[in-house]
This record gives sequence, C-alpha cells and structure tokens, in this order.
Amino acid sequence: MKALLVEDDVAIALVVETVLVREGWNVRHVPDGASALEGDEAPDLLVTDLNLPGAQTGLEIAHLLRERRPQMAVVLMSGDYEDSDMAPRGMAVLPKPFRRAGLLAAIAQAIEQVRDQA
Repeated sequence: MKALLVEDDVAIALVVETVLVREGWNVRHVPDGASALEGDEAPDLLVTDLNLPGAQTGLEIAHLLRERRPQMAVVLMSGDYEDSDMAPRGMAVLPKPFRRAGLLAAIAQAIEQVRDQA
C-alpha cells in the first residue's frame, strides 16, 4: 500500500511517517504541493497538511490527486481546522496536535469513506 505524505513541518512528518511505516505503508514524503503533483503517482492514501507552502492547499492537492485515483483515501491535517464534522465529503480531518491513535483513527475513517463511496 502506497501513502503520500505532504507536510512541511519536519517533526510532524517524521512522526506521521514512522506511524505509517509501522502500519505497513510504503511512504513517500514531500514538503509541498508542487512536489506532491510531480510524476503520475496515484497513492492509496494521501495524508496532507491543509496549509502548505506554495500555490496549492492540501485540499487542492487532494482533489487533483483524486482525478488520478478516485478511490484514494485522504486525511487532511490542520492546526486551524477544528470541526471534523465540516470535513469535505470522503475525506477525514485530523486536528493538530494529535496522537498516534488519532492518526490511525483518521486513516481508518478515510479508508471507510472511500469504500462507502464505491
């Protein structure tokens, strides 16, 4: 299973990547949206910060990558987005700061939402 992690904060990226790898994901980490969109990669899971450096937000990256892989699970991380009930359809929101259990729950929610849409 392939995961793409888009996060410019190195400390957060390290934590998320470690958790994902321990859960069996093959992780590619990039710091910004432009890097995320390079190539024709279509990961199974996108974990992205909502507020990224550069032109695109995490939400825009999610929509662009979903054009390549509509069944991609998406977790949007943000320190500014508190209301997970307002998550875009088919995406899970993970408020920062978070713990390992919260990250895993958000991933499970995102995967379940994709399955429900199929």
